[in-house]
Amino acid sequence: MREALLRAAEEAIDEHGIGPVGMRAIARRVGVSHQAPGHHFGDRRGLFTALAAKGFRTLARRMRSARRRIPDDATPAERVATLGIGYMVFAKQHPALFVVMYRPELLNADDPELAEARASAFGILLAEIDEARATGWGRDHSATALALTCWSTVHGAVMLWRDGTLDTFFPGLGGVEAAARLVTETLNNALAAEAAG
Repeated sequence: MREALLRAAEEAIDEHGIGPVGMRAIARRVGVSHQAPGHHFGDRRGLFTALAAKGFRTLARRMRSARRRIPDDATPAERVATLGIGYMVFAKQHPALFVVMYRPELLNADDPELAEARASAFGILLAEIDEARATGWGRDHSATALALTCWSTVHGAVMLWRDGTLDTFFPGLGGVEAAARLVTETLNNALAAEAAG
């Protein structure tokens, strides 16, 4: 039941945005009593918190899957870039989860399930950055600075795409995947050149 309610909330957000999504609407969509969502999530904030945790868990799975497909001879910079591309693909495939994950005003900030899911996804990026730094990539910067820069660069490109601005200002770029490759390659080339210098 809990998963069915979360799927229904995700579908409703995809169709109508966050605003009109409420507990009764989700219950109607699933065909259960209007008390059922409250039993599982407490209130609307609890529903969105559970949805955000699901989003971070899904993102972590996607990033782990992307890591497994990286060729053995890939450079550390290429490995970090692969995670960035995976982040963009996740945002494209799960728009409702993505939008809820980054709306703190809708979430219970102290929820342990959400905190664990966030840490799991972020930990994958940090692990790749640590491995890359051990080879000299980004060696002049802290892991925190690199993680923030990588994440901000890719997240910013995702937001441009989501807002419809990417195609307006960069027509013919080739969509969100092409943007992911471009920004991650540019960032990684700059850090690799710095390490070689």
